[in-house]
This record gives sequence, structure tokens and C-alpha cells, in this order.
Amino acid sequence: MQLSIFLGLILVFSSILSSSWLILQVYYVRSIKIEIKDVDDIKLTHDTNNKISIIIAIKNESVDTIKELIENLKNIKYENYEAIIVSDDTPERFKEIISNISYIMRNIKIIRRSENKGRKAGALNYGVKLAQGEYLVFLDAEARITDDFLTKVSQYLSRFDAIAMRLRVRNKENYVEKSYYQMTEYSMSSLFLARDKKYFIIFPNGSAFAIKRNELEKVGGWKEGSVTEDLEMGIRLALFGIKVKFVNDIIVYTLSPFNLTDLYFQIKRWAYGSGELFSEGLLLLKKGIRGIEGFLYVIQWGVYSSFIFSLILITSLQLLVYIPIYFYLISLLIYSISVAFYSISFKIRSYNLHKISSVVIWSSLIGFLQGLFHITTNWRVTPKVKKSEENLPLCVRILGTILFIISFLELSKGLIFESIILFVLFLSIVIVQVT
Repeated sequence: MQLSIFLGLILVFSSILSSSWLILQVYYVRSIKIEIKDVDDIKLTHDTNNKISIIIAIKNESVDTIKELIENLKNIKYENYEAIIVSDDTPERFKEIISNISYIMRNIKIIRRSENKGRKAGALNYGVKLAQGEYLVFLDAEARITDDFLTKVSQYLSRFDAIAMRLRVRNKENYVEKSYYQMTEYSMSSLFLARDKKYFIIFPNGSAFAIKRNELEKVGGWKEGSVTEDLEMGIRLALFGIKVKFVNDIIVYTLSPFNLTDLYFQIKRWAYGSGELFSEGLLLLKKGIRGIEGFLYVIQWGVYSSFIFSLILITSLQLLVYIPIYFYLISLLIYSISVAFYSISFKIRSYNLHKISSVVIWSSLIGFLQGLFHITTNWRVTPKVKKSEENLPLCVRILGTILFIISFLELSKGLIFESIILFVLFLSIVIVQVT
């Protein structure tokens, strides 16, 4: 009896935990007046014209993506800058890229490093060693910026040690892209702009981040081998007392995943990094309330999925240990209210919201668990062109099959309510596969 009560309390606690981060985001947005064109009330200096180095790591990117990137960088209206594109491609692939680029300015260089060590962080550190700038800007290959981008970066870095900039999705054609656009807009407002105004720890975004060179050197550069190097960097910056300022009026335009498969692998990678950094994130707790909130940010993908994980585990255990139904009802009520509250505040408009939600749940759950236990997995670059097929990976379909089997076994034992729960979770996987 004590075990069943204990498991029931875990279920309720997990529902509260998952709900907490959703409610916090709603609170952040509603606690301050946020407009898309909101600008920081900071008196900026004139252009300092400090030397700025833009560093971009690439691997397996299309030639068109690289050509578009270079054309975008060439349009920058700032004299004292350089761009260093570090390639981790094979010699053959690198040769193909170079042969298809007709013109590169002197201050824009593409360099291949011979040893692909340390993942993306290794490439960024390689670029930093070659860079001459006092200010360092880190972008992704799909990032697109305005011609006054570096002028604004220079102005803000004359006031702050490091800045994170607003991301905005530039492709909004199908339902996945539109939903991702809305998700990005909401997270930029709740997890960056609102949290910055409340003086919480702001974590860098590797697609839109700038820092003074001496501050990056203080923390020892990027941690090589980390899956989410920007999140890891944010932890160390906070521990060193280096504040990252979020700048809402510098916008970096990026790409959305094109379909559900792309979205799955994108979120899974973030979730993996979240789980991988669980132990390191605990160090933030020494920072008090701000540190606790920062730790929640670090493990947010695990927080999101903790209730679903507990629900699957404890419901499956009903075959061995009986957990009173009221624990399920309480936990489901708490979670449902928070999701409804979040959805209303989110104002996401999609005819396929059920598919988007399912992909987010399963990718965050599987990715976080793999990262938490450091289970080796293969990674792929998020496609910049519409090539990948819309099909969830085998591990998700296997999980769905397991849920269906356990649901059937519980139904045969007369556990109707528990069987329905698992069957609904099974259907959440099936519906993603239905076009």
C-alpha cells in the first residue's frame, strides 16, 4: 500500500513539475507589456567601429546555402569586420563548395579544418583562434542579417559583455513552418525578452550570439564535444558572473524545420543537450532563486516531458502494483489545465496542432533521456532544403508498439482506465504518421 501511494504521489508531483514551466512562461509574457517592435530603453553610443569577427561553423550544408550566406555577409555596411566560415566537410565536399563560389571578398574566408574534433564547438574554437576581432559574433549557416547588423552589435557590445539576439523564422509556408514560427516568436518573448527584464539568467543562442573576446577567453571558449554548446556556454557564463543581455531589436532571420521529421530531430537534439547538462546545470543552484530558475531553463525539455514519462511508467506498473485512480485524475487535471492555459496564451493557430504537440512530446522525452544517460546517438544537420521524408524514426514506432501491447494486456486484466491512457498515448504516435 505504501508503494502505491508513493508512486501516486510521484505521478502528481510530475504533473506539477511539467505544468510549472508552462505556467511560468505564461506569467513571464503576461507580467510585462511586450510588443514585437519593442526596443530596449538603453542609450546607445555611436558606432565604436571595433574590429568584429563573424564565425560560422558549417558541415554538410548545400552549396546554395553557403552562396546565399556569403551574399548576405557581403551586404553588411560596417567597414571593420571579417567573416570566418569553418568547414568540417570532407576534402571532396569542401572542394565542391569552393569551386561553386565565384567571388569571395578578402574579409570573408572559408577554411576547412583537417581534424573534425569537438563537434560544432571545436569548429567555433578553431575560428576564434583565427579571428582578429575584439568582438566575436556567432551565427549559423542559414542565418540572414540586415546590412546594419554589425553597427548595432558594436553599439550594444560597447555597453555589455555579451548579447543574445532575437531569432525570427523567415519561411512560413506549410503548417510545420507556421507553427515553428509562432513557437519561436513566443519563446523569444517569454524565455528571452521577459526573463531579461526580470534579471534572470539569459542563455546564448548559438544562431544569434555575440561576446567580447576577453570574456570568452575568461570561460575558456566553447566546450568541445557538447551537443548544445550554446546552453553549456550559458551555464559557465553565469557561473563566472558574466551577464548576457538580450537585445530584442537586433533580429537574425533563420529557417524553420520543413516537416515533422525535421522538427523531431531538431527538438530531440535540444532535449539531448538538456539532459546531458543536467549535472552541470545543478551548479547554478548556488546562485539562489535566479540559479534555480536558470536550472529549470537548462532542463526544460525534461521538465516538459516528465509527466508523460511518469504516466507511461506508473500506468504500466499497474500490472504489478495498484495505484488508486484518484492520483491519475488529480495529475491529469493539473496537467490539462496548465496545457490549456498555455495554449490559450500561446495563441498557436494550426490545423495540425495535435501532430506538432505529439512530435514535441516524444522528441523531448526520448532526447532528454538519451542525454541524461549519455546514450550515444547519431546526429544530422537540420535540412535547409525540402528533401527529407516525413517519417518518425524507428525508436518512436517501437515505443508506440510497446504502449499498444501493454494497453492490451491491461485491458485483458480489467484495467480499463489505465488501458485507455496508454492507448491514447499510442494514438498520439500513430496520428503523426497519418498524412
